[in-house]
Amino acid sequence: MSRYLTALVIVLVTAIGIYAQDTVTQDDVDEVASRMYCPVCENEPLDQCYNPTCIQWKREIRDLMDQGLSNQEILASFVERYGEHVVGVPQDPFLRFLSFGAPLIGTLIALAIGLMTFMRWRNNQADVSVEQYDEKPKYADSYRSQIERDLG
Repeated sequence: MSRYLTALVIVLVTAIGIYAQDTVTQDDVDEVASRMYCPVCENEPLDQCYNPTCIQWKREIRDLMDQGLSNQEILASFVERYGEHVVGVPQDPFLRFLSFGAPLIGTLIALAIGLMTFMRWRNNQADVSVEQYDEKPKYADSYRSQIERDLG
């Protein structure tokens, strides 16, 4: 009888140890949830939001982790069902490049155009002679005499 009791205790301790290793912690859920966004609140990370929908999604993440899905598989599952706005970053590599690369390329083009414009303006300034500014306009004398007549 003591053999059976010892075997039963060993089996229970082993089962508890295995169960404790396989349980999903809140940190595991938050790791996945931190890469997702709340579907209700704008720009609110899922791990920091506590509305009912987010709580339900966190439970669903825990259930999927219990089923053995990896973090990437869980994210892909949510993206497939709810769209890419759930993760905030496009999953398609080309769209991801466009979302991050297009502003950078646009900025570089704008800087190049600005630099070329500045260089052209600077070259034009060097070509203008000082003598052109010393000349009086033709209408200056007639305008001055008109003002003197009106005031005097």
